[in-house]
Amino acid sequence: MIVSWNTRGLNNIGKLKEISSHLHELRPNISILIETRVKRNNAEKVRAKLNLPGSYANNYTSYANGRIWIHWNDSNIDLKIVKRSSQYIHCGVYSNDGTFRYWLTAIYAHNQLEHRRILWKNLDMLFKSQQGAWCVLGDFNNVLTARDRGGGNLVTEKEYEDLHNMMDATGLGEMDNTGEFFTWSNKQSSNPIYSRIDRVLVNVQWFQENVDAVLHIHPPSISDHALLHISIPKVRTTTRIFRFSNHLTDLDDYDATVKHSWLKPARGRPMCVLWYKLQRLQRDLRNLHKPKNDIKRNIEKFRVDLLEAQNSLRTNRLDGELIDKVKRITDELIKWNALEESRLRKQTKVDWLRKGDDNSTFFYALLKAKQKRKTISMLKKADGSIATNQEDIEKEVMDFYGGLMGTGNQVHTHIDIQAMREGKQLTWE
Repeated sequence: MIVSWNTRGLNNIGKLKEISSHLHELRPNISILIETRVKRNNAEKVRAKLNLPGSYANNYTSYANGRIWIHWNDSNIDLKIVKRSSQYIHCGVYSNDGTFRYWLTAIYAHNQLEHRRILWKNLDMLFKSQQGAWCVLGDFNNVLTARDRGGGNLVTEKEYEDLHNMMDATGLGEMDNTGEFFTWSNKQSSNPIYSRIDRVLVNVQWFQENVDAVLHIHPPSISDHALLHISIPKVRTTTRIFRFSNHLTDLDDYDATVKHSWLKPARGRPMCVLWYKLQRLQRDLRNLHKPKNDIKRNIEKFRVDLLEAQNSLRTNRLDGELIDKVKRITDELIKWNALEESRLRKQTKVDWLRKGDDNSTFFYALLKAKQKRKTISMLKKADGSIATNQEDIEKEVMDFYGGLMGTGNQVHTHIDIQAMREGKQLTWE
């Protein structure tokens, strides 16, 4: 789908060939190449050696040597450039039939903090001038949290507060990723430094329209920056709607999974943060549930394993490892049976609710039985006699609770409000 890579130069023929090989293997619709270090008069020659079919855009008009190149496969999509500067190229991504898909901003931020502040302001202006899904990616040259750097100087809040403020103002949040955590290193053995400065930020609309998108951070290969790759899995199967089932709470890892997922940071407006976290939690609960969703199959598996272990123990009853194995499998089988029982109990309640919505005979039978259980057919009175008549039972109940609560005082008619306000002793009329 999209690749972003700070190549740190494309002039070396060996490096150029390796970069071309990676891009041909991934075959993205959009490739963002950062810090190309290619002079404008050599651009066509270098692009020919990359051998990528399609179209290119760059920011040579804003910065010498073209800090950013964008390539796209024009047989699949179309890009319309909206604005360029020395630090970004902003464009609209369209289908070939002219349908708008999303906004895309390729970033290569300057090293100086004061220059990056200009970039954050420009992104805020872009946000205010557009609507729809938006993806911002590239080399931000900026950490986002204190843990985004390993080695070197400690991260201070001043380094990332401006980026945080921009994300809050624009509703952008960082995509979760698989693969590498740090995206840059100085590749020095004596004083190694690692940083997370390349990233992908998207808004809620982009998340909603690209639910299947996955960000994978590849190793840097011949560069000192990792390659960012946003992709949609090629195997598209019908995804069942996620429905939370209470029996998930009985799984061993449920509490830890929810806590770990929810405490992971997310940036943006409060509702955006909530949406990001719910989406992330849904995926984590799916992953928690996947290996355990066929409870019956696990029960059958542990039954077979237990039988095999017990048969092995029969021939060598003094083998401690076999004894422990039998105990362990027995515990697992008991646990899965208990989980199945819990699931069935909760499923039964769901079935009752579904049947209840049908106004069925089943519903009325249950309702009648419930009302019958709640009916008081007789009551022992204070004097020891038994009341069986409904009127007598009601009178006894009213008398009993009336005695507990007391009766209204007929003498005191009202409170002296003025006295209450002035804090004087209350007087009654």
